[in-house]
Parts: sequence; structure tokens; C-alpha cells
Amino acid sequence: MKENLVRSLKELINLQVISETIIVMAATWLALAGIQRLFRLLADKFPRRRVQISSIFPLLRLAVWLGVIGFIISVVINPRLNTLVALSATAGVALGIGAQELVKNVLAGVMIMFDRPYLVGDMIKIDEHYGEVVHIGLRASKIHTFDDSIITFPNGILLNKAVINSNSGALVEQVVVEFFLPANVNVPEAKELMLEAALCSPYVYRKNPVVVLVEDRFDYGFLTAFKVKVYVVDVRFERLIASDITERIKDEVRKRGILPKESLISA
Repeated sequence: MKENLVRSLKELINLQVISETIIVMAATWLALAGIQRLFRLLADKFPRRRVQISSIFPLLRLAVWLGVIGFIISVVINPRLNTLVALSATAGVALGIGAQELVKNVLAGVMIMFDRPYLVGDMIKIDEHYGEVVHIGLRASKIHTFDDSIITFPNGILLNKAVINSNSGALVEQVVVEFFLPANVNVPEAKELMLEAALCSPYVYRKNPVVVLVEDRFDYGFLTAFKVKVYVVDVRFERLIASDITERIKDEVRKRGILPKESLISA
């Protein structure tokens, strides 16, 4: 049995088969690179549909590679049925023993692509890491943080961890800006000021409501906590809108003299 399998492999694997396989895979890689570039251009041209456009490519890439692998096996190599079964069993055992982590990550990658807990373009948080999903592959996924770092996570880890998704495929997301003011602050005036500051920001998505919530806190003294809940027009502007609203509120507090300059504490 073993000798027959070795003999069949020698008959199947020759220079022509190897060269044709390399050519097919190289052509596929180049074609996918071109398609990926096209998708990026389309995402830049239609920014309101960026997340939807970017989320199509991972599934397309998976389908193309599965089709190419099937083509190589059935057309380029074209083994007999008994040889194919024997090779599949041998490969399955080898992968199960020597590449368990790789197989686990690949299967997790397939499940992520079909279950879609997050998409390319989503803002997600994993443990203490937070950023935009820029790549979903079979083995790993990558996020781009606000510190301009790329963090790579094996898909097997992501499938077993809690992933917080801030926008779930939408371009807009809610941003919360917190302020802590003294307990004796004029609450109605402070709320009006914060609402105006949020609505005046160039990054605010005005089709969704802007809300200012108030609650009491105690931190070495009684404080009034304000939460400005606002939607940003693009998830990539999350930090910009938070910074812009903070600056506007601070300026207005000083101009209106709501409290002494040294009393303002922002989150």
C-alpha cells in the first residue's frame, strides 16, 4: 500500500505539474492583488460605502483560492480516485499531528468570514487593544490602532475571546465624551453648552440624536459627571470628534465663566 502510494506520487508529481501549479498560483496571487487594489480604490471613491465594499474581498479571496486549489487537483494533477483518497487521509493525519494550531486558526478564519462577528473597516476591541480591522485572513486578522500600530491576532484566539464591535458594519458609531465638573455647577447651562458644542463639531452625524446625560460621582469629593453621546460621520474620526468637542466645551466654559479655570477636569 505504502509502495503503491509512493509510486503514484512519483507519477503525479513531475516538472510539468510543478511548473503549471506555480504558474496558476502566481497568476491567482497577482489577480487577487489587483482586485484588492481595485476594492481599495472603490472604497476611497465611495467613502460612505467603504465598510461594505471592504468586507466583500475576504470572502471573494477565500472563494477564489478554494476554486484554484480544486482546479489544480482536478485538472493540473488529475490523480486517480484511490490515490486522491489515500493522499487526503495521509494529509489529514499529518496536519492533525503536526499543524494543529494552523488548522485551528484556518478553521476559525473560515468561521469568522461566514459568521461575520466583525468586518474589514469595523472598530473592535480585544482585551486592551482597540482599532480598525484592516485584514481578515485564513490564519490571522489585523487591526490598525490609533497609535498607528498594526496588531496581528491568530483567528483561533479571536474566536474564543470577547470581541467588542463599535459599529458592526456601519460607517457611523457612537462616541461618548465625559466631563467631570464640581457638584454645585449649573447643570441646565452646562448641558446646553455641551449640546451646542457637540452639534457644532464638523465630525458629528446629525441624523442621529445627540444626548447629554448627568449623574453624580464621588472621587475625593462630590462631582457632577456629564456624558455627551454623539455619533461620528466616519469611524476613523472617532478621536478627532472627541478632541474637537472637548476643546469646544473647555473654551465655552471659560468664556461663560461657569466655574473657575482651575476647576475644570475632563475625561
